[in-house]
Amino acid sequence: MSAPAPQKASVQSEQMSGGRVISYALGDVANNVAFMMTSLFLMAYLTEIAGISAGVAGTIYGITKIWAGVSDLVAGNTVGRKQTRFGRLRPWVMFGSLPLAIALVGLFSVPAGLSGTAAVVWVFLFDAFFQLAYSFVNIPYGSLSAAMTQDPIDRSRLSGARAIASSLTGVILAIVLSPQFKDTTADGIRLKFTITTIVLALVAITLYYLCFRGTKEVIPPSAERPTLATTFKMVGKNSPLLVLCLAAIFTLTGMFTLMAVQMYYARYVVGGASFFIFMMIASTLGTVLVAGFAPAITRKMGKRNGYLLVALITMVAYAILALAPTGQIKIWALVGFFVYGMGSGGTNAMIFSMQADTVDYGEWKTNVRSEGGAYSILSFSRKVGQGIGGFVAGGILSAFAYVPKAPTQSAEALQGIRLSAGWIPAALSLVAALIIFFYPLKAEKHKEIISELTERRAKRATGALVAGRPLVTLNEQYGAGATYVGTKVAERLGVSYVGTRFSSQDLEAAEMAATARAEQDSNVIRFLHSFARTETDSDRANAEDNALDAELVSQNISEVAAMAAGGGVITGRDATVILGDTEGALHVRLVGPEDFRAQQAAQEFNISREVAAERLAREDRMRTEMSERLMSWDPSDPTRYDLIVDTGKVSLDGAVDQIVAAYRAKYPKK
Repeated sequence: MSAPAPQKASVQSEQMSGGRVISYALGDVANNVAFMMTSLFLMAYLTEIAGISAGVAGTIYGITKIWAGVSDLVAGNTVGRKQTRFGRLRPWVMFGSLPLAIALVGLFSVPAGLSGTAAVVWVFLFDAFFQLAYSFVNIPYGSLSAAMTQDPIDRSRLSGARAIASSLTGVILAIVLSPQFKDTTADGIRLKFTITTIVLALVAITLYYLCFRGTKEVIPPSAERPTLATTFKMVGKNSPLLVLCLAAIFTLTGMFTLMAVQMYYARYVVGGASFFIFMMIASTLGTVLVAGFAPAITRKMGKRNGYLLVALITMVAYAILALAPTGQIKIWALVGFFVYGMGSGGTNAMIFSMQADTVDYGEWKTNVRSEGGAYSILSFSRKVGQGIGGFVAGGILSAFAYVPKAPTQSAEALQGIRLSAGWIPAALSLVAALIIFFYPLKAEKHKEIISELTERRAKRATGALVAGRPLVTLNEQYGAGATYVGTKVAERLGVSYVGTRFSSQDLEAAEMAATARAEQDSNVIRFLHSFARTETDSDRANAEDNALDAELVSQNISEVAAMAAGGGVITGRDATVILGDTEGALHVRLVGPEDFRAQQAAQEFNISREVAAERLAREDRMRTEMSERLMSWDPSDPTRYDLIVDTGKVSLDGAVDQIVAAYRAKYPKK
């Protein structure tokens, strides 16, 4: 039986401390002080405080966001390559925080005496510097969780804590900054905003330091990272990834067109800058709600159809925002942003879930597995969408005669704000949905690809292996007698016996540990799961998880192939599927009625009948799930075996006789 799942659970025997989880989450608070300030408030700052026109502000926003995508690619292929006494990733988080803070303060501190052109140059240079600095902090931070633990429960806690930090940071920033947009013509408003930014930057540096001090890297890199050249080669042959990236560009363009004008929408459509706070809360609650339903949507509808559903929800949200009455019934704006939170949160979850599948497709097509490469290309596409969104928003505001710093806006300008917040994003979301409709990697095809990849890996490991000595693989239902039968068959055939990698006690301990943690943190874990996947950058850790699974599968295949070279009787370890085509191998499955197997296990292992029944249910389920998830085969499939023996009807010694006779009948010359 394949070992990966229990191995992951046992890498770290004790639950990660709450302090370490909090320290990691503090890094995301710092990240979002920078990211959300620029995403939510930069456009409004440039037009309302710095005095730059909406069209120029949108152009700067667009160019620098696309530059941010390039920075991500560069950072992704730079950070983490060198081991230091502080680790591979943590030094970037710590020492990169100062340049990032300086860039943030400079970006929101345009001097009042600068001329129009000089102000534009100032903003452009500081924004470009900011995006570069942010990439070299955020990319290593996003990879840090995978280097901190391999335990799935601890990773869930890290992901959930990070997502909570992200959501709360957005609300806190809205509370701190949105009141400063009530009267942007007030004396000293520039200085006030600069001072506020300095305070926030110092807070961010402090939080980055606490993250650096409170976290620890314990897991080495899970896979060799591809070069940019390898990445682009893989992408060119990965049609599902290309379709997904194109859809992501339109999706993010729509989302960031809304985000760029969100403050204008609060001020002029809803009726007050302070209402921005409630819009953020409503959006966050919508995202939290949909996070709990995303897995169920995927299971019932498939990923493509699930994407189409959440895209429809997002379009409904945009329509509500476009039609909400001006300054009257504010509940419509709250409803619109709540539904938007559901749609955007669901869309992000679907995008990164589909991206994981495109990694498998890329390996199937090119024989190169590149989780990090697929992630970096998708991240770049999203940044392009963010940049275009800001550019579109600024262009529309300028075209519809938006007047910066004005206490009220004309009907034409209000129409431009509504277009940017509603109808344009809705149209872009519709285009993204139409693109995804042609997404070629459906569930059935993906299952076929996984099966073929498993066979390829097995063939690469076994090659032209021909067992020179007798080779038998055994797969059993719990309690069917594999240990006794396997040992006796090995003696009769003159070869060694290899048992399962994990005993019943190992599996029981793994499940008990997971259950204990889940019970200990039951309410907290469920709460964390409700927030999971709300912050898209955290999904870089998913690429690390996928790489780890693939690496563990390859390791198991190689080990089984090495065992088979000298002959033997191998129990479990997915040897049946790995050695399925090996010349000289006989594949056997031992089965039996549950009552019989429970009674036989009780006698064999000197345990009570009740304990044996519990182990039977656990092992049959866990071992089957491991095989299906990691090796994509069903151990109960009778076509995989040369012989199936029911030890409830045949004695164990009789089973031994049958297996030996079957082997000698199949290979009479051995």
